Amino acid sequence: MQKVFRRTVLAERQAARRGARRREKNNRDFRKAQRDQTFFQNRERGAILKQAAINRKEDWELGALAPKRDVGEWKEKYGTVNPHTLRGPMLFGEERYKKLEIFGGKYLNITAGDRVVLLEGRDKGKIGTIKEIDARRAECTIEGLNLVDVSVPKWMINPDDPDQRPIRQMEKPISLPSVRLVHPLTDEATGVTKDVIIKKLVNSKLWHSKEGGVSWSRIVPGLNIKIPWPKRDPKVYEDKASDTLRIDVEAKTFVPTLLTPPMPRSVIDELRNKYSIFRTRHEPAYIAEKEAEENAKEEKKKMAKLMRTPLSEINRKERKLRKAKGKGKLTPDMLERIGKIIAEKRQLAMDAAGVSKEGAAAEPVKAAV
Repeated sequence: MQKVFRRTVLAERQAARRGARRREKNNRDFRKAQRDQTFFQNRERGAILKQAAINRKEDWELGALAPKRDVGEWKEKYGTVNPHTLRGPMLFGEERYKKLEIFGGKYLNITAGDRVVLLEGRDKGKIGTIKEIDARRAECTIEGLNLVDVSVPKWMINPDDPDQRPIRQMEKPISLPSVRLVHPLTDEATGVTKDVIIKKLVNSKLWHSKEGGVSWSRIVPGLNIKIPWPKRDPKVYEDKASDTLRIDVEAKTFVPTLLTPPMPRSVIDELRNKYSIFRTRHEPAYIAEKEAEENAKEEKKKMAKLMRTPLSEINRKERKLRKAKGKGKLTPDMLERIGKIIAEKRQLAMDAAGVSKEGAAAEPVKAAV
């Protein structure tokens, strides 16, 4: 049975190593795709700026003779940008948390539906409502602000779409450090309520729910004022013809009894994969069969030890001869020769250690004292 457990453990470790390699490869591919996307966006943006500088120079030099540029390929998309260049690159590590630090870092104190003011751009100073937040890029989309003209390719326009314009206006995402939360606060002295730009927010104590969710409140530091979260309309779910009715789901179609299990044994084997190497729960019959196989192997090993082979007979005879001879005895000649060898070796060892004869002779005297 130990072999079965060992096989399961080895299979789990192999699967873990394979999963780690797969995750590492996916991470490398994802980073490479992000680098390529950033490279192409920067190259296209640089080409647009370079061409705009050339056009501006020609317009200034030629004056009234400046060429008309909204012709040919640019007839319908002159003055527009590619929609793929609207979003910024993905941020990782310290760069990402540094941009999100002003709004709480990992647990953001800003969400869709909040009113914010722009601190830069052509719409600087205007107040709008956040439409969407992309924490991976530290950007947010503000409804009706920071609009740009975007050229939509023909293959992206649905024939059934009522809007067939090749040029449309879209909200370009803006960096989160470039916006500040705006919330109406009442002055305690005057009682006047007006919009206030909140520079910084901090998180309150985090509450972890049983379902794994996290909730917190956002507070203005110093003033200890709690800013409520924006109210959202509840989602409306529409029934369709393909939906399963609730009455069909809640209908009781199985009544368990004490005579039959809740699920047939064949279905359990099919779900658990009876022959999987990752299986850790086994049937009693399977366990008994494996234990019987191991006991049979142990019995074979014992039988092999009891078998009489030519090699075992020779070893037995040699043991008997050694036992009959008994222990050897040292004669006076042997002892004398051993003493001479010890004396010679002792002098060589003392010379190698740098110990003089006088010091060696004095040591026993000191020990005796």
